[in-house]
Amino acid sequence: MHTDASNAELMEVPVDRIDRNPENPRLYFRPRELETLQSSIADLGIQVPINVFRRKGRYILIDGERRWRCALKLNLRTVPALVQDEPTRLTNVLLMFNIHALREQWDLLTIAVKLPEVLRLLEKELKHYPTEAEIVRKTGLTRSVIRRCKLLIDLPEMYRELLLEELAKPKSQQKLTEDFFIEMERALKTVERTMPAAFDDKNETRDVLIAKYKNETIKDLVDLRYLPKIAKAEYVSADPKAALVALKKVFSMNSFSIESAFEQTVAGAYSEKDLQSRVQQVLIRLEDIDPSELEPDVVAALKELRARISRLLRDI
Repeated sequence: MHTDASNAELMEVPVDRIDRNPENPRLYFRPRELETLQSSIADLGIQVPINVFRRKGRYILIDGERRWRCALKLNLRTVPALVQDEPTRLTNVLLMFNIHALREQWDLLTIAVKLPEVLRLLEKELKHYPTEAEIVRKTGLTRSVIRRCKLLIDLPEMYRELLLEELAKPKSQQKLTEDFFIEMERALKTVERTMPAAFDDKNETRDVLIAKYKNETIKDLVDLRYLPKIAKAEYVSADPKAALVALKKVFSMNSFSIESAFEQTVAGAYSEKDLQSRVQQVLIRLEDIDPSELEPDVVAALKELRARISRLLRDI
């Protein structure tokens, strides 16, 4: 990514000659965030210059939109700015991502909405569809963020709009978060692949899960991670027919929770599988132990383990 930032000139720029960058993905500036910053600027001024580029006698923001908005509200005449020449459109978009994308105040959907355009521009520049590694390098996003964004991008439009309505609210009032939709989509993808008979209409299933989360039948986002485990009942030697019945019940409008479905179908099987894995790990470690080098407390622990195993095996 080539820019002229190294030749940027620090100068005072008239506030009324600055325009918002149309490529900035950010959707919302919540009042409380702006009020805190505005109070600081009123007391101390703008301590960090904004970044802009020139375009036809105007200045387009690269970084510092919140500072600029506060300057407008405070009726400041000028703001300190690093001014550079206009970048290409791709460079402009990538600047937005590299400067802003990992900032905590950004909603993930703001990145997701812009990502398809970034991919299109990168494909045009690279002459091939960008790999995940190339997207990471160019945008500054992590692989995890990219994958989470793709789950949001693939949501049907009505659910993206529903999420936008939630994001417009103060954080404390948001119920349906980006994390909820990401966890739900991950779970439904696995269920659809592993046990496709669990639901007929994916949107109806989404609606049920959303309603159950709102009324707290689903009490925690982590509960959604039980859905793939239930769908994979056969992989842990649990009853797949019982798992299918439970999933169908979860995906119907009632008071049956995901947690109850998990406990009634596969919880025991997963506990046994976890125990088996732990036993295997202990056996592997024991192979490399010289008995003469064992500390007394370790010997005592092993004897206690032997006694418990003996009692357990007597009941089998």
